[in-house]
This record gives sequence, C-alpha cells and structure tokens, in this order.
Amino acid sequence: MGHWNPKERTLHEALSSIMGAFHHSQETMATVLDKLQETLRLQEEQYLGFREELRTISSALGTIVGVLKDIQQTLKDTVALQGAPDTSQDDELPTTSTSASGQDAPPQDHHTSTPPPADGQPPRKRSLRSRNKTEQDGKTPARK
Repeated sequence: MGHWNPKERTLHEALSSIMGAFHHSQETMATVLDKLQETLRLQEEQYLGFREELRTISSALGTIVGVLKDIQQTLKDTVALQGAPDTSQDDELPTTSTSASGQDAPPQDHHTSTPPPADGQPPRKRSLRSRNKTEQDGKTPARK
C-alpha cells in the first residue's frame, strides 16, 4: 500500500484524525472520571464526618432535654412542698364543686381574701357620688 489515490489518502487522514480525537477524548473522560470519583470519595468522607457530628449533637441535646426535665420536676416538687398552687395546669378551666345542698358552688378564687357574701351576690360598689360625699363628710380620709 505504498501509493494511495487522493480519495483514499483523504479518507485515511480523516479517519486518523478522528481516531486521534477519540483517543484524546477517552483520556480526557478517564481524567474527568477519576476526578469525579475522588470528589465523591471526599464528599462521602465529609458526609460520614458530619453524620458522626450530628449523632454527637443529637446525643448532647437528648442529655440537655433530660436535665431540663429533671429541673422542671424538681421545681414542681419544690413548689408543691411550699404549698403554693400548682400553675402548670393554668390552661384548664376552673372546676366547680358541689355544695352540701347539691347545687354547684361558684368556683373559688384563691387570689382574694374576702369570702363571697352569703346571698351569693357580688358586693355592691359605691357610686362615685356617694364616695365623694363620704369623703366630704370626713368619715374617710380624702384622696390626694
């Protein structure tokens, strides 16, 4: 095959050029693939490290929650020992108790020192006019 005709020569050169480009692209793809594999390996190492850190953080948070629950229980126990009303149930509606006559008694307000009147009616408030008149009569000290 010493002498090729011009068409064969052109075809051979084109084919050689294509083969060279293909070989070069294979090398490039192999390099890219190697770099991708290295990147994936590094990312996997980072992921495993982050996962371990998250486990540590999760464990620490669990410990903190446990300690906070212990503190909360200790505070509730302390409040109960001191005889103060338990405020942890403030969301609930007040309950009514039944009186000796079988009728519902009004809910007790533990924050006032005055007992409700015997007739069940709230105490009457004096009008502003009667308060002013009383103050003018000198029966009670005048307001400043």
